[in-house]
Amino acid sequence: MLKKIITFGLLLFAVLENNANAQEHEKWAIGHGDLTVNYVGSEWVFSFHHEDEEHDQTIVLDQNSRNIIPDVSTFDFLGKAGSPIWIIPQISTEGIPFMGFNSNLTAKGIFKQDSINVHLTTVNAPGDFFIWTSSVNGVEVSMNSADGLGDADVMKFPARGHFHKNLGFSSPGTYLLGFTASGVLADSGQTVTSEEYFVKYELNVLSEGEVDMEIAYNDGKLGAELLAIAHEDEEDDHGDDHGDDHGEDDHHDGVEYPVNEVALRVKAGSATLVPSDPAYSFLGHPGDLFYELPQHEEDGLLFFGIAADELEKGIFANDKVQLNLKSVDGAGDVILFATDTFGKPSVIFNSADGISEADAFVTKAGAHAHQSMAFSEAGIYRVGFDISGNLATTGAEVRSEKFELLFEVEKVTVLSEGEVDLEIAYVDGEWGAELLTHGAEEGD
Repeated sequence: MLKKIITFGLLLFAVLENNANAQEHEKWAIGHGDLTVNYVGSEWVFSFHHEDEEHDQTIVLDQNSRNIIPDVSTFDFLGKAGSPIWIIPQISTEGIPFMGFNSNLTAKGIFKQDSINVHLTTVNAPGDFFIWTSSVNGVEVSMNSADGLGDADVMKFPARGHFHKNLGFSSPGTYLLGFTASGVLADSGQTVTSEEYFVKYELNVLSEGEVDMEIAYNDGKLGAELLAIAHEDEEDDHGDDHGDDHGEDDHHDGVEYPVNEVALRVKAGSATLVPSDPAYSFLGHPGDLFYELPQHEEDGLLFFGIAADELEKGIFANDKVQLNLKSVDGAGDVILFATDTFGKPSVIFNSADGISEADAFVTKAGAHAHQSMAFSEAGIYRVGFDISGNLATTGAEVRSEKFELLFEVEKVTVLSEGEVDLEIAYVDGEWGAELLTHGAEEGD
């Protein structure tokens, strides 16, 4: 039986890499706010939040921000015409955060030309990031990570300034962007440069609750979509070797997404150790760390399923279709397995031993099941699949085009020495807790 790590000798907690200032922030999903860069009292001061908030936030974008790259050469820098792109526009648009840039507290006369430069210095993301303006005079690109980062990726902030530009994102997922400010002091000619400051965007990121890959057959073609399900709590039938099965009469409301327009987050709380039972040796050596989207629903984690609820019976031979693993591009290996009532696992596919026709999940029309999906390392994964089946009438094979699912596996850090305290607090009528690590000096 797999067990989550809850021991006195080993504590796990989530960390953000390459991010000196960002912590877990409140979300900013609508309304006006700014990335503020100021030089006050010989110090650089940054902030990133809605105008009604005081602390840094994470911008959250959904399908309201989705656009299609036009077939116009001026916008070739964004990518292939017809591809989706998600945009925070330079004009206020309903349903999308209206994010601007602000240097209102930087007094005139401090810097030469009364301006500072803000460079894009880090992009940690599954896609490319762009900033540009559109006007009657054409398009002016300020930042473009698709061609690499360099001196050209810069915006000029005027003293006492406030302005808006278009921000574009080529892929769903989490974007951690680093900015560095610099300016030449008017009185001395000295160049002063800030430390790197990080801001965070989340675009169609699903991190908890039930999300199903729905297999469908329409107009003679097999395909899939992702369904983020909203439904009341209900019991599942357990005990099948293929995982947790929902009954055929389950019907839910939810939000549908194209498979390539969602990022599925595997939280740090999914971290698990490979058990000593030899039956689980396919996961690695006993005690090795891996990350698991579990077969059984757990609070705070994504509950990922594979469903053929909408697939009509009688179309395919024996009412069967199969999901075929085609590729894994990521930090490690991906394994899909199911555990029966008595804790015996069965491997459905495993990229660690190579990918072949055997790496397939077979399902039937009307079925809906959950399995465990394991990732050997933290990082970004693009996992490629296609769907196939043989028509009941002719026996001819029907196969979908290849598609990819994007997974973001959060990294954990192991604390194995030094003082670590579990701080319990009661604030505003609610209990809470956090881990506190101590520095070398007492009280740090």
